[in-house]
Amino acid sequence: MKHANDSPGDHLPNHITRILDNTSSDPTPQQLARLRAARQNALRQYDQRAAQRMGLHEKLAIWAQRHLVMLRRSGAALGFAAIAAAGMMLAEGLLVETESVDAAVLSQDLPLDSLLEPHFSRGLHE
Repeated sequence: MKHANDSPGDHLPNHITRILDNTSSDPTPQQLARLRAARQNALRQYDQRAAQRMGLHEKLAIWAQRHLVMLRRSGAALGFAAIAAAGMMLAEGLLVETESVDAAVLSQDLPLDSLLEPHFSRGLHE
């Protein structure tokens, strides 16, 4: 039974939670016995499956899963390295610009007053 507050695709978990939270809908002894039997059957099947050797399909699936995780991590590391390299290139460009201004200042015999003008470096870049 669908409830008015349930979303279109997610009504089953909410419905189960609502039923289990309602004290008047406790399972009957017959239902409890069936639930215990189903749990035992599921555990028995799990134990049988765990004892079997892994098939080629499962080995390939595990291999692919591990390698996809490694690819994601290496992609993130490569992205971080690219961002760091771009930052270093920007910082290096600013240092080179500062050095060129210093070299221009040192190569000219300018009076001290002209060095103190607010827009002195603008003329050096032109």
